[in-house]
Amino acid sequence: MSTVIVRSAAEADLPELAAWLQRPTLALPGAAPQSAAEHLLVAQDLGSARLLACVRLRPAIGLDLPRHWYHVGCTVHAAQELALFHRQRTLMLGNDHTGASELCDLAVAASPAAGQGGSAAGLPLANQAAALQLVVQTALLVLASQRRHHAPQLIAELPGLRDGTGLSPFWNGLGRHFYTGDPAQAAARLGDAWRSHVASLLPRQPIYTSFLDEPAQAAIAQVRLDARLQREVLDEAGLRYGHHVTIDDAGPVLEADVDALPGVTQARVWTLSAPVQRAEPGVAQLVLADGGSAGLRAVRVHVGVLGNRLQLAPEAMLLLGLSMGASVWALPPQPAG
Repeated sequence: MSTVIVRSAAEADLPELAAWLQRPTLALPGAAPQSAAEHLLVAQDLGSARLLACVRLRPAIGLDLPRHWYHVGCTVHAAQELALFHRQRTLMLGNDHTGASELCDLAVAASPAAGQGGSAAGLPLANQAAALQLVVQTALLVLASQRRHHAPQLIAELPGLRDGTGLSPFWNGLGRHFYTGDPAQAAARLGDAWRSHVASLLPRQPIYTSFLDEPAQAAIAQVRLDARLQREVLDEAGLRYGHHVTIDDAGPVLEADVDALPGVTQARVWTLSAPVQRAEPGVAQLVLADGGSAGLRAVRVHVGVLGNRLQLAPEAMLLLGLSMGASVWALPPQPAG
């Protein structure tokens, strides 16, 4: 890949992103004050102008329409006199992550082997990983730069197992007993909100997973094959499975304390200056700039550091649309090894 920049998504990007996410439509963040800290970011190869990956950062979820998840827990039944001890895995419907910030709409251009566009539209696996890492790292820098607008917790839902027809074994084993309609049609009609509506039909009592058939049990907290790379990237960023799953396909919900994420806590604001000979050379570093009405821009470039100043070459400043004296966000540069 040539130089890759991460920027705020534009209206012209939406049809391609919607195809990646298998959505009929996709929207940019709204202009309302409550959505000011929501960002849809895309990574773009500047040489070919191709889109490589995307992610959406939401400041708080479930405050207007409740979101539901299953907490995967455990209940123990024991009878000491009978020498019996039995552990039961349970599912409990709840709203534990209400108000959390969220990374969602995480997607990447498919590899040629995936049969989605062939070699002309696909990305090799290594480039997919690099593009996903870039957009996730940028999202964490954005979160750091707007920390007061975001929650103490960050989550990311991953898609669960489905067969070749799109059927979820978990939904087939549990959800269909309470909602007999077609989940795909409900999702097409209501969008992401369909799970909030269908949750009103699901039981509020703990469910023993042993009552479910084996395919449904086996699907709990498992990630769909084509989303395993997303999980690896999120895991590398510091998000972990916290014993919650989605209610439709039991995909795992990854979570983290925001103030424990190195990509957030180590980020700081820097003043830009041109390179000078006294600067300590550094390795390539991700640098985030707020372009105002032009949106956010981030690029990985070689930087130097001199005191509290980050030193960029003129061409790097041009990519970011900045000049000397401007402020940017970045992690502390590491000395070149």
